[in-house]
Amino acid sequence: MRAPGEMPPPRKGLYGFIDRRYGITPLVDFLAHKEVPIGGHSMVWYYLGGITLFFFAIQLASGVLLLAYYQPGEATSYESIRFLTTKVPFGWLVRSMHCWSAHLMILSLITHMLSTMVLKAYRTPRELTWVTGFVLFALALGFGFSGYLLPWNELAFFATAVGTDSMKAVPGIGEWLLQVMRGGTDVSINTLYRFFALHVVVLPLFTVGVVTGHLLFVQRQGMAAPMAHDKPARGMKFFPDFALRDLLLWLVCLIALASLAVFLPYGPGIPGMEWELGKKANPLAPAYPGIKPEWYFLWVYQLLKEFPAHLFGMEGSQAAIAVVSVLFGIWALVPWLDRNARASRPSPAFTDLAMAALVFLAYLMLKAWDIGGGEAVLPDPRAVARICAYWGLLFAAVTVAVRLALRSAPYFDFTAAAALQIALHGFVGLSYLAAGAISVLLLAATLAFRIVRSRNAVAVGTQP
Repeated sequence: MRAPGEMPPPRKGLYGFIDRRYGITPLVDFLAHKEVPIGGHSMVWYYLGGITLFFFAIQLASGVLLLAYYQPGEATSYESIRFLTTKVPFGWLVRSMHCWSAHLMILSLITHMLSTMVLKAYRTPRELTWVTGFVLFALALGFGFSGYLLPWNELAFFATAVGTDSMKAVPGIGEWLLQVMRGGTDVSINTLYRFFALHVVVLPLFTVGVVTGHLLFVQRQGMAAPMAHDKPARGMKFFPDFALRDLLLWLVCLIALASLAVFLPYGPGIPGMEWELGKKANPLAPAYPGIKPEWYFLWVYQLLKEFPAHLFGMEGSQAAIAVVSVLFGIWALVPWLDRNARASRPSPAFTDLAMAALVFLAYLMLKAWDIGGGEAVLPDPRAVARICAYWGLLFAAVTVAVRLALRSAPYFDFTAAAALQIALHGFVGLSYLAAGAISVLLLAATLAFRIVRSRNAVAVGTQP
C-alpha cells in the first residue's frame, strides 16, 4: 500500500517503455475521462464530423492508389485513367470510390456545418473551431474544382473553362487571377499541371494542417453542450462508448460507399454528379452541350445567370461574385454576429437563417437543373421558374413544419423572405433580382421593427 502522495511505480512492458519517453499517461487519462454531453437533441449530429473525416481518409487512400497509375500530360492524363478503369483489376472501383467519397464528404461537411449552426455549437469559446471548419469547407470546394480537370476529358475541360472564366469577375485582379489559374489566357495543358499540383500537393498539405487544428480544438474544448443544458446531468464516455459507435458508423459508411461504387460506378446520372470518362478533351472542338458544374457549385452557376450584363455600373458577374462573397463572409462571422448564443440565450433567428440558406440554395440548384423545362435544348425560363417555385416553397414549408414539430421558437423572418422571393419570381414573373430586392427590403423593415420593439420593451422593464 502506497503512502499518501507517493507516486505509483513505473509501468512495465511496451506501454511503460513508450510512456517513459513520451509521457502518454496524461493523454490516456484524458481519453478515459472525456465525455460527450447528452441533451435533448439527437446524438446523430455528433457523428457528422467523424463521418466527414472518414470520407476524407478514403479520399487520401484512393487518391494514392490513383496516383500509382495517373500520368499528368496532354497525351497521358486521359489514357492513364482509361487504362486504369479498363485494364487494371478493380481500377474502376478505386476511381468510383474516389469520386463517390468526394461527393459524400462535401455532403456530410455541409450537413455538419448546418447542424453546428442549428445547435449553436459555435458559441464561445468555440469560435475558432467554427472558423477552421469554414476553411475546411472552402478547401473541400477547392478539391472538387481542381480534381475535376485531371481526367482531361471533354466534360471536365469545358466545365473548367466555364468555372475559371468566372474569375474575371473579381474586381481589379480578375484577369491576372484568371491567367494564374489557367497558366495562360485559355484552358491548356498548363492548366492541367497547375490543377494537378494544387490537387495532390498544395490542398492536401493545407487540409491536413487545418484538420489537425480543428481536431485539437474539438479535443481541447470538448463537444458543445446543448443550449438548454450548459452542464448536462449525464454524459457518454468518449472512449470506448462513443468511439466504438463512431467506428461502427464508419463501417456502415464504408459498406454504403462500396455499394454505390459497385452499382453506380459513374454516378447517379444527374448533372453535377456524373463522372463517366467519355471522350478525350479537344480544345478545338465546340463546347460540350448542356454543360453544368458539380452540384455544390450549381447555385453559384445559376446566380451568375440571374444577373444582367451590367448592374449599377458593374459587370453583372462582378455583382454576383460580390453577393457570394458577402454571403460567405456572413457565414464565417456567425459566432460573432450571434450575440444571444454567445450569452447562452436562445437564438432562433440564426436557426431560421440556416433554414433560409437551405431554401435559397435549393431553389437555385433546382433552376440550374432546369426542372420543368422539358426536353428542349433551350428550356423556357418562365416554365422552369414556375415549377421550381412549387418545389422551393414545398421545401420551405417542410423546414417550417419540422421546426414546429420540434417545438422550435416561432421565428421565420428569413425563411419567409426566401419564400417570398421564390413566389415573386416563380409565380408573379418578376426578375430574380427584383424579387430578391423586395424580399430584402421587407426583411430589413421586419428586423428593424423587432429591434425597436425589443428596445422599447427593455426601456419599460418588460419582456419583448
